[in-house]
Amino acid sequence: MLIYIVVKVYDNIALVLNGKFPSSEILVKKILSSDFIIAVDGAANELKKFNIHPNVVIGDFDSINDKINKSTKYINKPDQSKTDFRKSLEWLVAQKFSKVNIFGISGKNDDHFLGNIYTFNEFSHLIKLQAFTDSSIITPLFEKREFKSHKDQKVSLFVLNDSAIINSTNLEYRLDNFELFPSDSAIRNISKGSTFTVQSTSKLLVFQSIN
Repeated sequence: MLIYIVVKVYDNIALVLNGKFPSSEILVKKILSSDFIIAVDGAANELKKFNIHPNVVIGDFDSINDKINKSTKYINKPDQSKTDFRKSLEWLVAQKFSKVNIFGISGKNDDHFLGNIYTFNEFSHLIKLQAFTDSSIITPLFEKREFKSHKDQKVSLFVLNDSAIINSTNLEYRLDNFELFPSDSAIRNISKGSTFTVQSTSKLLVFQSIN
């Protein structure tokens, strides 16, 4: 059963997963500056350490220590056939949120990280998603996009379904009608300046190094 909460239209929304909590001060500040914060189950414990009170906590509550704040809404999703990340994204789509920043997508368990990437990829056509880790910014790409960057930033491209024909500009190893399959053949490219452009015939995940 879906539970609906009447919320304002927010432009800056953080979804914090119960993965590796950011150690970067910049990312913690990015969470703090969010207009609306959603914690996925045990992520509420990590937020509490930084005195961050989420607006909503979603999950089956098998990892949460205790109630965080009286003003926090708790949405129990006991379905064990779905991950808490998937439940949270389903809720966000049902609530008609249009854009979400995701934290804690990596770490703790490798299988969770890989599963999270597939879930992230699956839902990216329903809601605008971007994920932040201590090492990377992960962005879905549909067709063509110019990315903000900096000189020597590492750029990796992944296709998870079928294959894609890729063209790029302002990357050190230029891609001209390059056919990318689900593989590691387009990782560790390097940005040549403040922007780069990637065009693809299929959806990609673009990883940009933070450092």
